[in-house]
Amino acid sequence: MKVLLVQAYLGRLEPPIFPAGLNALGRYLALTTKHSISVLDMNVEEDPYRALDQALLEQGPDVVGLSLRNVDTTQYRDRFYYFAEVPKTVKAIKHKRPSLPLVMGGPGFSIYAREIMQAVDAIDFGVVSEGERTFASLLESLDDPRSVPGILFRKNGLIESTGPGELFDLSGYPNEAPFVVSPKPYLEVPFSMGVESSRGCAQKCTYCVYPFLNGPGVRLREPMKVVDEVKTLIEQHGLKTFQFIAPVFNIPPAHCEAICSEMVRRGLGRRARWIAWFSERFLSKEQWDLALEAGCAEFAFSPDALTDSVLAKMGKVSRQKDIERTFQMAQQDARASVSYNFFISPPGERWSDFFKLLRFFVGSKLKLRSRCRVFASYIRIEPHTAVHKVAVREGVLSADDVLLPATQSGLRRLFYMNKQTRLWGNLFGAIYAFKKMLRRLLGRETGV
Repeated sequence: MKVLLVQAYLGRLEPPIFPAGLNALGRYLALTTKHSISVLDMNVEEDPYRALDQALLEQGPDVVGLSLRNVDTTQYRDRFYYFAEVPKTVKAIKHKRPSLPLVMGGPGFSIYAREIMQAVDAIDFGVVSEGERTFASLLESLDDPRSVPGILFRKNGLIESTGPGELFDLSGYPNEAPFVVSPKPYLEVPFSMGVESSRGCAQKCTYCVYPFLNGPGVRLREPMKVVDEVKTLIEQHGLKTFQFIAPVFNIPPAHCEAICSEMVRRGLGRRARWIAWFSERFLSKEQWDLALEAGCAEFAFSPDALTDSVLAKMGKVSRQKDIERTFQMAQQDARASVSYNFFISPPGERWSDFFKLLRFFVGSKLKLRSRCRVFASYIRIEPHTAVHKVAVREGVLSADDVLLPATQSGLRRLFYMNKQTRLWGNLFGAIYAFKKMLRRLLGRETGV
């Protein structure tokens, strides 16, 4: 069977991001089945729809898998609705091949799976959560999808579900022929290339969908195999920068340290620079030094709040002392760059919390200057999250409000804003947006 995997077009020009999920699915199918696999990322094509038409014509697929990474930017100051392009893409596929089975998946789809199936009735099947085993099984059971866990399908005009799918055991992650998606278009953009090191997240951050998408436990890829992939990218593709793909790279700490130690042992830290998300709580000074030696270009943190009371409200494991400790390590080490992501006006925030965060913003830039980037945004309320329940309880949304809006204009009301600090948050957001715009006009990296 010929299978065409398509990364859905986002609808506007953006720096390309390596479709790691689609690549993982494609490499698994290529190495464990007899199906012929081809891949198209519409976002790296000059004419996305012409490239899609050409792929359908030249590849002659028996099945198309369409992957949606995100339904929108999740950024209040840059609201853009990627999902608006999905009906157009589905229509283009069905126009060329009306009877072709169309399977949709990816994290963006999975979060809103039933809503998307209802909105776009030409989608035949939906894969919810991880696709390796589920999609492979579906290809063998297109006439009997009920037998495959993790599937949505249509029956007599209704959408039916087969229940939870199977999470993929990363010990079975194929290591041969690692790229069914050519790395070339992504190597030209700094840190656009990704290397997966783990899946799943045991943390309970109130706004996050990772536990729903990939399970509440961390599954690890063997450190040697992770570094093998980095080495292949460097030696065969000229990799200079990349990012480690993991909900949190240093959870558990020993896994992060094993990868970094192997990078150092092979001398790869001198050949490529990388970034990753780190937990402040689990980042020791020894781990910090090891990561820098292994080529870490930036320690990225997502504390989301600063004070202990708000951190606790958001389900974070780190506390203010942990955040300040990482900042102090950066102050004392001129080799290091850091970035911090915060939410404006999150649940439980008071005026005093807001002003402490504002002081951290200003102080971090004055002390570290270009070695520190600080970002701020409102929480995009998504299904399967605790903050959705908070928003309903506080009257920000009603229980009946649909979180997949009909149009882009509907995104505006799907962001959480704490009523107590909303006014200050709006003022700060306006200042932040102006400074971000100014930096863009000056051709500098964005950030506060």
